Amino acid sequence: MTKDKSPLRTAVMVLIIVIIMLLGAFWVIRAVQHSGSNSSAVAVVGNDTISDDQWTAELKKRYGQEILLQMLNRRVVSMEAQTLHIGVSEQEIDDNLQERMSGYSSPEAFYKEMSSQFGLSRQDLREESKYQIELEKIATVNIQVSDEQVNQYIQQNEQQSDQKRQYELAWIKTDDEESASEAVQRIENGDSFADIAKQMSTDGFSSNKGGALGWIDDDDPFQPSEVMKAIQTMQPGDIVGPIKLSSGGYAVVQVIDIRQPQSAHLEISPETARRKIALEQARPLNEIEQELRKKYSAYILSAKP
Repeated sequence: MTKDKSPLRTAVMVLIIVIIMLLGAFWVIRAVQHSGSNSSAVAVVGNDTISDDQWTAELKKRYGQEILLQMLNRRVVSMEAQTLHIGVSEQEIDDNLQERMSGYSSPEAFYKEMSSQFGLSRQDLREESKYQIELEKIATVNIQVSDEQVNQYIQQNEQQSDQKRQYELAWIKTDDEESASEAVQRIENGDSFADIAKQMSTDGFSSNKGGALGWIDDDDPFQPSEVMKAIQTMQPGDIVGPIKLSSGGYAVVQVIDIRQPQSAHLEISPETARRKIALEQARPLNEIEQELRKKYSAYILSAKP
């Protein structure tokens, strides 16, 4: 399991993820609107076609309101930052991106994921980080933080930056060794691990997902110790089992991927530390956005953009 974070920091990270998803959808819609004739077909289903108009209408129905609201937020946050003479340094943007990369095996893995999943370039991500930092600075503009608090935060952050090796796992849990051995034999015969997990695994949490357990730290206390011990010498793609579980039953485990720990030293600028501390005392960021929209008379004209 990963280390606990404060509710506010968790909320901030959720907000960042939502913003990234909405920005990705925004670029899709904008590309559609500039792709030429709206009557041209973009997909075919048998003898039927899906037109640009239909595609754009569906995107707007699903994401239009959220994207339009986010566009308003970006405008009013930028206007308020200019009014308050708030600037964002390149170091602060680097700090923000570094924090978001912490769950990835490398910076390149992070950028690749953002590009493939959301269509965001490195420049898009830097601009999104700038917006997030401007909003946080506006929310904390009147909150005082001492140098001692800043130094303390940096020291604690460095101590908490140690990362562990992580394993992406899937498993097939069975009630008896015979069933586990049957699963192993089917895998050796070429059957899909995920299909077998759906058919044979008794673990209700993971069976319908093909046995997927997600990413797990190598010292996760909530996972069976027998499983964690067995995977220590395994490589991505390896499968081991049957493993007898002390809690009852047997398991066949697949290591899908491994993340090696990154450097334990996470550098953070005093400016970023000061802002993070102040955020603990700040009002929710969505309230700030709402107030700024009201201040600058920013609103959606139609319920259906």
